[in-house]
Amino acid sequence: MKRIKQAVREMCAKGEPFALVSIREGSGSMPRHQGATMLVREDGGIEGSVGGGVLEARAIERARQLIAEGKSGEMPFDLSSADAANSDMICGGSGVLSIRFYDGTEQPALQRELAEIDDGKLVIFGGGHIARQLARIADVLEIPIVVVEDRSEFCSPERFPSAKRVIVETYDNIPEAALGEKDMAVIVTRGHLGDREALVWALRTRAGYIGMIGSKRKRDLMYEKLRADGIAESALARVHSPIGLPIGAQTPEEIAVSIAAELVAFRNGRA
Repeated sequence: MKRIKQAVREMCAKGEPFALVSIREGSGSMPRHQGATMLVREDGGIEGSVGGGVLEARAIERARQLIAEGKSGEMPFDLSSADAANSDMICGGSGVLSIRFYDGTEQPALQRELAEIDDGKLVIFGGGHIARQLARIADVLEIPIVVVEDRSEFCSPERFPSAKRVIVETYDNIPEAALGEKDMAVIVTRGHLGDREALVWALRTRAGYIGMIGSKRKRDLMYEKLRADGIAESALARVHSPIGLPIGAQTPEEIAVSIAAELVAFRNGRA
């Protein structure tokens, strides 16, 4: 959502009207998930997507009409219809697009809207090779990034230029990196001790996704010690470990791709 939020700031700075289109309701198979959002300008230019194809074309047309009228509205859609099939969109889903008009001024409703379309941030524990490659991919995916590392030489804005914040701190004391239900924690520190501290800290939060690197043997040995320390089985069940989709990844770049794929699955409700 980073590009959409930047576009909103630019539109408001210019005082130009626009509309935010999102999938409010949906059932069946759809090209984008519920909550997917697109910004439509007065001239039909867009940022983001609600699925492409005929659905998106009609959404843009409807949004431009509402912008011209200075109104908000909605647009039902049915991708199982014959019309959708003729347009090569045979996903089979149906739902409603919400189209909210904004006149180009900052207002509380707009701030609430932007907060609601926040997909959450990614906190990467560790600043090594895998962390660096994952940050690059996350930036392409428009996932806000925070990096936590206990070595200053591995945690700087120069090393992670796309990060919202870089925090040099031990892994068991990170008050600035609070995690909510939409947030994701990826644990890729330089050793078992750092991984364990980061995991214990993350399990105290409401993070929606927690992933830890390492073999099944390393994981099982760590879990055995954590159970002895009183960590509940239900808490450990929240952790994705070994982290990443099983694609046979070996290099830092490949491992980062496998992790990023699992993060996308989480954000799309498929983890």
